[in-house]
Amino acid sequence: MKKPNGAASVTRKQLLSAAGELMATRGSTDISLNDIAEKSGLSSALVKYYFGNKAGMMLGLLREVLAPSLLQLRHLPAMELPPQTKLRIHISGLVKSYYLHPYVNRLMHQLLYEDSETFGPILAEEFSRPVADVQKMILEEGTRLGVFRPVDPLFFYLHIIGACDQLFHGRAQLEHLFGVKTIDDDVRRGFIDHLYGVVMSGIAAPVSSS
Repeated sequence: MKKPNGAASVTRKQLLSAAGELMATRGSTDISLNDIAEKSGLSSALVKYYFGNKAGMMLGLLREVLAPSLLQLRHLPAMELPPQTKLRIHISGLVKSYYLHPYVNRLMHQLLYEDSETFGPILAEEFSRPVADVQKMILEEGTRLGVFRPVDPLFFYLHIIGACDQLFHGRAQLEHLFGVKTIDDDVRRGFIDHLYGVVMSGIAAPVSSS
């Protein structure tokens, strides 16, 4: 893979930005190299030059758009905040990532479908494990402090990620079911409040009656 610098870095970012905008607008990861070339105003041959192939470009896009949120996530467990607050910050950050880049989980599924042997370990270690590890640390801290009951981190991970994925992956159905034509900022904030409230209701430690 060609390592960009200077003008090359700008070109690389143009290609990634074009791919991300196309997927967000269409609500689909089904875009072609010609689509990307037309959107970016650049030659499709540059995809191979900078990323090796289309799949390599899509992995590069995931790295590009998720890097800021992953960096913030790594600092969360060490913050001097109650675990309940850390949990809300975590849920809010996840929903924001999906809100800004609604194609993220579908793109991961597509890469796994195309070549799970190659992309499975990469996606797990770079994107999924940091999230699962931070969730586990928050849950363990909350349990140790007596504010959370013991919770299986596997099921907790599936609950949070699955809920976020469904909101944005299933948004085409929301219009027919609930008249929600777009996931706007009001829906995003409402969903954060709801998900946090439901999760806390389920994991809060029982209050002693004594």
